[in-house]
Order: sequence, then C-alpha cells, then structure tokens
Amino acid sequence: MSSNKDLRELNIKALFNEAEYIVPIYQRNYAWSKKEIEQLIDDINDYVSDDNLNEKNYYIGSLIVYKRDNGLLEVIDGQQRLTTLFILLNVLKESSRINFSSSNLTFESRVKSTNSLKKISTDDYVDEDLNPRILDAKEIVKKKLNDIELRVFTEFLLNKVVILRVEVPQDTDLNHYFEIMNSRGEQLEKHEILKATLLNELNDDKKSTTLFNQIWEVCSNMEQYVQYGFDTTQRENLFGSKWNEFNIESFEDINIEAFKEEEKNKKECEPTFENLINFKCQNMKNHNIKAVNDTPERFTSVINFPNFLLHVLKLQVKEDIPLDDKRLLETFAENIKSEDKVKKFGYNLLKIRFLFDNYIIKRDFSKEQDGEWSLLQLIKNNPKSKNNTAYYKNRFDSEYENKEILMLLSMFHVSAPTLIYKHWLNASLKYLFEQVKPIKENNYIEYLQKLAQVYMSDRFLNDEVQSYHDIIYSEKIESQNSSLNWEKLNDGTGVENFIFNYLDYLLWQKDTSKYSKFKFTFRTSVEHYYPQNPMENITPLEENTLNSFGNLCLIHSSENSRLSNFTPKAKKEFYSKQTNNSLKQKIMMDYDKWEKEEIEEHSEQMKKILEDSFGIKKQK
Repeated sequence: MSSNKDLRELNIKALFNEAEYIVPIYQRNYAWSKKEIEQLIDDINDYVSDDNLNEKNYYIGSLIVYKRDNGLLEVIDGQQRLTTLFILLNVLKESSRINFSSSNLTFESRVKSTNSLKKISTDDYVDEDLNPRILDAKEIVKKKLNDIELRVFTEFLLNKVVILRVEVPQDTDLNHYFEIMNSRGEQLEKHEILKATLLNELNDDKKSTTLFNQIWEVCSNMEQYVQYGFDTTQRENLFGSKWNEFNIESFEDINIEAFKEEEKNKKECEPTFENLINFKCQNMKNHNIKAVNDTPERFTSVINFPNFLLHVLKLQVKEDIPLDDKRLLETFAENIKSEDKVKKFGYNLLKIRFLFDNYIIKRDFSKEQDGEWSLLQLIKNNPKSKNNTAYYKNRFDSEYENKEILMLLSMFHVSAPTLIYKHWLNASLKYLFEQVKPIKENNYIEYLQKLAQVYMSDRFLNDEVQSYHDIIYSEKIESQNSSLNWEKLNDGTGVENFIFNYLDYLLWQKDTSKYSKFKFTFRTSVEHYYPQNPMENITPLEENTLNSFGNLCLIHSSENSRLSNFTPKAKKEFYSKQTNNSLKQKIMMDYDKWEKEEIEEHSEQMKKILEDSFGIKKQK
C-alpha cells in the first residue's frame, strides 16, 4: 500500500529468511505466557483453510526495527510476537514440516535466552542453563499444535500470514522512542499503522494531511460526540451555528482556514509516518484531543474505532468486506489505494461519525449506574443563556418516535453482541448516509421495521438464507422469499435470539403504556420454561411440545445455568422478582399453570403476532 522503502509487508517466510534480528539489552526478556501464545496461534488458525491459501493475506501486526551498521535489525517493538513466531517455526521444523534456520534471532547480552533459542529445535536440554520461559513456550506451542491440521496451517503461516515491518530512520532517537513505547506498554495498534499508511498516500499535501490527521484523531474517540474534538471555530465550520447539522459535500469543501492555527502549531510536527514511528508528534497519538468547553465523558459506543473504520469503508466501496478488525490492514490495503480514495475516506469518516453520534444509540451513564440507551443530539446553547454551555436533547422532537427508534436499534444491538456481526449497524448507517434530505423519523422507523422483517423472512424463517450484504445493498430492502418456514420457531435452543427480541419489540409496540419500563438487554440464552431435564418426580414433556416456541424464552445466561432444571412454578417465583424480564416471558408467567395446553395456546398467540407483523403499519 505504501511505496516507502522503510515500510514493508512481509510474509513469515520472508520475515525470517531475509534478515537477522537482535533483541537489545534495553528490551525486557521474553515474557509471553500460555494465554498470549495460544491466542496468537488461534488468531492465525481462525483464518486457515484450503480455500484461502491462494487468496487473502492475514495481517498479524507490526514489527519496528532499527538497522545497525553491521546489518543486524535491532528489534524496537514487537519482540514478544517475533520471538513466539520464531519458537513456533522451530517446533514446526522439529516435526519436519519446514526448513528453518535457528540462528537468525538472538538476544543481546542475554546468553541464556540466545542459547535457549538455539536449543529449542532439539530436546537436548541436559545440564543446560537456559531460559525457562522460552522452554515453556515451546511446550505450549507443541501441545497447541496437536489439535491443528499442520499441513494447511504451516503453508498458511509461511505464505499468507503477513507482518508490517517498519525500519525507523537512522537519525531516530532510540532511547526516547523506547522510553515512550515502554510507558505505553503496548505495540502500535493496527489503526495507528493504518492512519500512517493512508497519510503516505497524500504525499506532500500538508493541508490535506493536517486535516485528515485531525479528522482521524477526533473520530477515534468513540466515547464523546464528534463535535467536542474540534475547537469552537471548527465546530461552526463543520456542524453549523447550532453544531447539530452536517452540510459539507466533500473533503475539499472543508474550510482549511479553520485549521490554519493548528497547522501552524504543527510546523515542527507534520502528521507523517516517519513522525509517528519516531514519536515526534505526541498529539498524533492522543485519542482524547482537548477541546474548548469540553464536557466530561458520559457515553459509551456500541462499537470500537477499528470496527467503525470498517463500516465506513464498506459504505464507501459497497463491497462485501468483513467487519473484522483483525483484518483491518488487509481489508484497507485491498480497497484504498490512491490519494483521491483517501480524501474521500476522510470526508466519509467525518460525515458518518456525525450520523453515528446523532442517529445511532449510545449507552448513557448520566442517570443510571448501569447506563441506559439514549438517542440524543448535541446542541450549542443559546449565547444569552446563563452558563452558555452545550446540552443534549432527543434527536427527534416526537418523544414517542424517538423512543421507537431507540427500541428498534437496541433490539438489533442486543441480538448481535459480537462486533463482526453488527450488519444492522451497517444497514442503518447506509440508510442515513444516503439521505439527501433531512432525516425524517417516520421514514427511519419504517426502514428499521422493514429491515427487521427481512431479517426474519430471509435469514431466520427460511430454508434459503440470503446474505446480510445482499439484504442491505439491494436497491430496496424487501424480502426475496415468498414463503416462510414457521417450523424454525420450534427448534428449541436453536431458535435465533433475534426472533425473541423482535417479538418483544412487537409486544412493546402494541401496548407501550403497559410496558413503558421495558428495556432491551443482553439476554443471550434460550431457556425451556418447562425444563428439558426436570428434577425427580416431575413428568417430562414430549419432545415436540418441549421444543415448541411456546415453551421457549430468552433470558440472561447466568439465570439459565442456575435454574435450568427447576419447575415452571419455581422459575416464576424467581423471575417475578426481576425488574426487566423479556415481554414474552412476562406473558408466560401470567399463566397459573404451565402444561401442554398452555404451551400450545401461548405458542399460537405469539406466532400470530409475528405473522401479523409482516403487514405492520406504525401504530401508537
């Protein structure tokens, strides 16, 4: 992606075959434990298959080195990962999987560690004074590899696992670099490397690099509204006089005059890749840029920054790219390869972040200790007001419609806790991003309802499953399937969590006053209300009734493990004391007894509500 000769993407075979590395004395000794070693192997193995050996690379991180006069590469950052990879290759060599030199990694002034690296390709440890950490690491690797198909794993590791090796300039102050890196206690993150490589595409355009750098840094703080990352002049330039709109059409349309003072302050500190790796620009790595009249953080985001970058990229290229931040560098390298695309991405990053803050739920901790879902906008206060500070208000004027959007979004969110499966978020952002007129609450509600219906019809109640990408990026959100397989509701614990949450939304919508205190939370365990394995003296249900939708409810996993074998009566006594059960479960607990007849009746009632929703019109 970069033409910089000091920045190279190397597969693991090339990484070790073309250079010799030395770990300097100022670095700590090898320290990885079982947890880190196994995680590294698992991360690689997750992407291993015969199908992808000839396709995409897997980017494993960065390695920062300094070239000594004798040609050795001094490892400044990344030595724990490098040493573990070295040990892994030696274990594979021992099993006759590869040819590999055991002499191209040494430790400066640490004889035990260097000797250990030389010895790990054999089992000849007798009477040797060696580093026990390195020997333990070898045994951990050997044991872990016992459960892996080594042929494909080895080929993928050598040829498709890629590390970004950065050679710092000869005038780098290594003591200063290591002092700062050591205080950070961590390696350069992938999104930091990504920013630097994107900045390289802007060449010597100082205005563009200054602007792109600040947009990136401001957007990287997901815990505060994006307006607070800019000073007051910049806010009005970008977000209007009230700070609550975004009317800029392109990267070039951003008024660079508003950024001149900052550019002047950065005269000695250009946002370049070289300055990043030299730590000359500390504010380049400051993810909480101070702003005028800043407020304490009170929000948390439904995703992290690397995942947000992938959503923005997907909206820009409209390709079926993975929302997996482990593949962040790889995914961007395949899709953003020019100055124009980088500028477009910078603009899209800022615009979509504004939309994200204003139209996607956040967790708000201003009132409740555990937080509550919010859908707010940030407004600049009236200059005539007493304290002249900004404030938050509902995004939409109608309290009911604001709440309905909040309920729809939280329904989607709790149904997909894992970041890589938040396709609903990409769909929502796509809808918002493509609106040319002010976003109307009725239209937004209609879109989210339709998306939920298509999830049901084309993902969860159909034998021919449509991909999320095809659902979201079709010309129109609509079902591609004419018939539904309602028997999928009777699949016991195999019923999708989304179905239960969607039903709860429909129940809430039918009687919002009755269920005014209901909230979506991370209920992740499907429970048989009448137990699957009842205690002694309790008659088991026949399987069809046991696994029918009427006997199932969605609860928190901790509750399921505690009460799974209890009778419905005992469960009711426990759950009735809880303040926020699912609505389906509340209805189940309204029954005086819970046998086959009640289960079948409840099942038909709930199925009818789901069936009726496919012709839903928004109701109050």
